[in-house]
Amino acid sequence: MNAPAVDFDAPRIHPTQEILSPSEGLEREMALLSAVSRGEVRAGFLIWRCSQSLVVPQRLTRRPQYAMAAGRMILDGWPVQVRATGGDLTPQSPGLINVALAFRSKRHKGAIHDSYMTLCRPLIEHLAGQGIESHCASVNGAFCDGDYNVVVEGRKLAGTAQRWRRLESGVSESDNEFAVLSHAVVLCEAELDWLWQAGNAFYHHCGMAPFIRAERHVSLAELLPGRSNLLGETIEQLEARFSRYVETL
Repeated sequence: MNAPAVDFDAPRIHPTQEILSPSEGLEREMALLSAVSRGEVRAGFLIWRCSQSLVVPQRLTRRPQYAMAAGRMILDGWPVQVRATGGDLTPQSPGLINVALAFRSKRHKGAIHDSYMTLCRPLIEHLAGQGIESHCASVNGAFCDGDYNVVVEGRKLAGTAQRWRRLESGVSESDNEFAVLSHAVVLCEAELDWLWQAGNAFYHHCGMAPFIRAERHVSLAELLPGRSNLLGETIEQLEARFSRYVETL
């Protein structure tokens, strides 16, 4: 089924409770980035959920065993999708929340840091409102590790990645302004071990040493126990926060 057309008349894109395939979700993210690069919107966001899958960066497709590994994972119910942003393998499931934010940024010293924090800051503020103290840091043994994980008490709650694209001609008076897509995946569901088992199985089939450690991760369900509709409430709260936030970018 083709993804529905996205309306860019508004300065933001509403989230969906619909579960998308990884290709559909990534297509919508790239459409959002394109809208910013064409000057159709200055900033926008997308919040979505993904069907069970493994999303990998292009560099892993260059592994000699990649095709065999992808085939094995498909047989086990884990289709593999290649993404344009960097980072490493990311397991996906409907119990996780994907947040994509697109905006303009100029290249300068510290621009990568600033662009990551443009996304992470509202997530950290949201968690603070729930009584959860968090910050950005690397977590050894976490999936898709990087300096801009959102971390709670040394465990990874969210992973991030980004992609830069030059604005199209005539959109900006500056030749040093870019469209940036920053993406985060937030661990929401309580049971995560099966995600890491799938990720490690893919690494094994690719001839790589499995390294994802379950204890290096934490979910919102673990941090906020007893909430019957935590996933839906979190999506609604993030939608409200990012709706306000994009107006400031």
